[in-house]
Amino acid sequence: MSISRRTFSTAMAGGALGALSPAVLAQTPAFPARTVTILVGFPAGGPTDIYVRAMARHLSDMWKQPVVIENRPGASGAIAAQQVLKAAPDGYTLLFTNNAANGAYEVLNPKAATYRTLRDFAPVALFGISPSIMVVRASLPVKDAKEFVAMARANPGKLSYGSSAIRSAPHLASELLQSVTGTKLLHVPYNGAAPIIQALLGDTVDMYIGGASTVMGQVRAGKLRALAAVNATRLQSAPDIPTMAEQGFKGVEYASWFGLLASIQVPGPLLDQINADCLKVMDLPEMKVQLQTFGIEYTASTRS
Repeated sequence: MSISRRTFSTAMAGGALGALSPAVLAQTPAFPARTVTILVGFPAGGPTDIYVRAMARHLSDMWKQPVVIENRPGASGAIAAQQVLKAAPDGYTLLFTNNAANGAYEVLNPKAATYRTLRDFAPVALFGISPSIMVVRASLPVKDAKEFVAMARANPGKLSYGSSAIRSAPHLASELLQSVTGTKLLHVPYNGAAPIIQALLGDTVDMYIGGASTVMGQVRAGKLRALAAVNATRLQSAPDIPTMAEQGFKGVEYASWFGLLASIQVPGPLLDQINADCLKVMDLPEMKVQLQTFGIEYTASTRS
């Protein structure tokens, strides 16, 4: 369920509306003229929430208008996605999302999902790719992925892993791990990434495969132990963590993208303007430092 920068911009842009005529644009009020709301389908305090709030502060400064973040957790982010589609298609209600809500959810829940991302949403801006890292609670007596797999094979169904929701990115990544390694783990779903971290710190769950943005702060603090990069290559932000393939488990790779979407009915030229402003924000030195802290890999991307 990972997606490349080019795939995000080209595939999502395919459904965007065409350019408005100069006469129509001349009559369009300057944007934004009032508060802009960005919906997030995950609880406050998680990496997605922290990241979008940092971005929103800079957009608010640039636009001289409030940019409000509303958390609408539930259904792997689908509740927030559905709410954006119900709002007026004027650019004032946007969705900050990832490939769990706008990718995995609708594929795995085709009857429950009332939307299809490529049909109903237009891309606004890609905010980065977050490679995954496999971590365990600090008290678990394993030092790498090999030892964890050996323990899991010797104790089928006894080691547990957390996810942010059923069918979320951590859930799918952990299922992939079990499929490749021939292990059986106990799935414990939570409502967002922040509760998982607390469960790991409290020794109530054993393992978690999450974005570098979620786990690296606790890893650096020595409160969680990183076992492997669930990525094709070692991470720029954590080059000392070996990949799963380096430890003998090829094919265990999972990354998530973060992006800003809008209803497909929002005029394309307006979304182009928002994209340009987002690119300016992402080029700020403060945001570059934050990206590095979160372990997010970013390359500037237009909508087309």
